Amino acid sequence: MRHNLSWKMLQNILDYSRRKGEEIVSAMKFESPPVDPFKIIEAEPDIYAEGADLKDAFDGCLRYVGPRFLLAFNTKYDHWYHRGKHHPKVRFTIGHELGHYYLKEHRNYLLRGGKPHECFTEFQSLPYVERQADCFAAGLLMPSKLVSPCVNLECEPTFEVIKRTAHQFDVSLTSMLVRWTQLSHFPCSTMSVSPHGIDWGWVSEGFKRAKIYKVRRNEKLISEDARKFMLKDPKLLRYAEGQGLGLAHHWLKCERLDISIREFYAVIPYIQRMLVFIVADEEEVYREEFADGE
Repeated sequence: MRHNLSWKMLQNILDYSRRKGEEIVSAMKFESPPVDPFKIIEAEPDIYAEGADLKDAFDGCLRYVGPRFLLAFNTKYDHWYHRGKHHPKVRFTIGHELGHYYLKEHRNYLLRGGKPHECFTEFQSLPYVERQADCFAAGLLMPSKLVSPCVNLECEPTFEVIKRTAHQFDVSLTSMLVRWTQLSHFPCSTMSVSPHGIDWGWVSEGFKRAKIYKVRRNEKLISEDARKFMLKDPKLLRYAEGQGLGLAHHWLKCERLDISIREFYAVIPYIQRMLVFIVADEEEVYREEFADGE
């Protein structure tokens, strides 16, 4: 299941995976959040699921042990505070593994005797098949028909708004930030940062409209305010939130050097990463369009 795809083709494949997740939600007739992945498992006679505290071995795994599929998930994250039966990270892992079942190419690979992937979820794995399964889980747990009405109500979203929506859908802040960015009409972006630099990120349609498509993946942290915030807890072991100011090109591959942004930070200790959400002013991003009277 290797690939040599262009960036645009890969984005199309990931979008397809999200839509497949949303199709399951529609088929199961979930009309309000949260979406319960265990109800989906109960409706599938070909799947049985087992959870256990697997420490740091892996988050989840789907394997074919004929005549059924075994979905194994790591419950270690349930030791962290959560509202429902399982931590949102565990729920996302189950959604991810359901992606390997419902995405036809993945399922056929396992049926042919392919080796299952013991993976880490919520956008921490690099292989594109795992990114597909992550996108399926995002579509499943946060379908656009339920999330979109929440996203574009405010011109400048904040962590508080996004956290309230994450609680409503019983998903992690990480997942909701990514999904929010995917659905937002406004110029915003979400990144995951480690002490080594920017791991991954997503850019909204609002930035893409200004021909800004990619984050500075695998590059060192440039933003001075973000660096100061990280220095308070360099190993990222304690939950903390903060805000700062910066410039879009500190985070995004952007030719323009004049787009100022607001930065929101949250340290997620169980993955030892800092999430960064940036928002730009529309008039500043589309200055030429506004000047032309569009």
